[in-house]
Amino acid sequence: MRSGSLTRAEQRSGMSKASLSRHLAQLEASLGAELIQRGSRHMRPTEAGRAFFARCEPMLGELAQRLDDARTEVQDLSAGRTGSLRVLADPQFGTAFVCQVVRLYMASYPGVHCRVDIAGMPGSLAPDEADCYVCAEAPDMPDLVAKSIGQLGFGLYASPQYLARAGAPDAPAQLAGHDAIVMHDALGRADLTLLRGRSHAVIHPHVAFSTNDHWVMKTLCLDGLGIALMPDYFVQPELRHHALAAVLPEWKPAPRRIHCAFKRQRYTGAKLRGFVDLMARCVVDIDSFNLYVGGARPA
Repeated sequence: MRSGSLTRAEQRSGMSKASLSRHLAQLEASLGAELIQRGSRHMRPTEAGRAFFARCEPMLGELAQRLDDARTEVQDLSAGRTGSLRVLADPQFGTAFVCQVVRLYMASYPGVHCRVDIAGMPGSLAPDEADCYVCAEAPDMPDLVAKSIGQLGFGLYASPQYLARAGAPDAPAQLAGHDAIVMHDALGRADLTLLRGRSHAVIHPHVAFSTNDHWVMKTLCLDGLGIALMPDYFVQPELRHHALAAVLPEWKPAPRRIHCAFKRQRYTGAKLRGFVDLMARCVVDIDSFNLYVGGARPA
């Protein structure tokens, strides 16, 4: 109808005249009406053809617009400009690190909605439901890829009030006489191996308090209730404000790996790649990422 002939329609559509003619005949057969009068040198629409075209042309225009809108949306999703990103994080990485990385991420991807869950909390995402799981050890699940993005250092810390009251240990063996604040171990173990160069010491601490949350651990530490093993970056603000102090700073446990775990097929999306790359860059400056300062209780 728009071209006026099969030859021009072939040029505009890229479909052969034979195919166009066959489709037209099938359409007329399904409608039970002739739409185009075919002559040796011309093609003219019938009354039925004009009526059918008048009904269909607006619909085709709307369809073309919706296809353009759909194409734009898909391209925006592929480019990471829109959509959602679901992040799951182990407790030691959550508020103090991952939230700061998400803040930087959203500055570059303002159209992306981010959800951040802490693993093990009620209603939190399962590892295979999240787009990215920031963890120390990735679970063994089909198609789940764990990309190592850096290491996390740990150290022993206590409040100055506790050390003034109980005395600061001079050697790892003296830790057995101190109150320890420890994280729950699934196997019920509390043993700690500390390293200094090629030397190592295995400590069997006296467990005064145990918890499954690093914020609780730091709060108990600030309250002067014992010595705790915590991520080094996690206590930097308290060290600067002298609310906590390092204990045996030359003795450290082996650093732990930080992983971004994700479904293999999801990594093709620009949103996830951008987040994982940003995480890897931010790990280098992780000591500057904890902005929340806890205050020590007065002695």
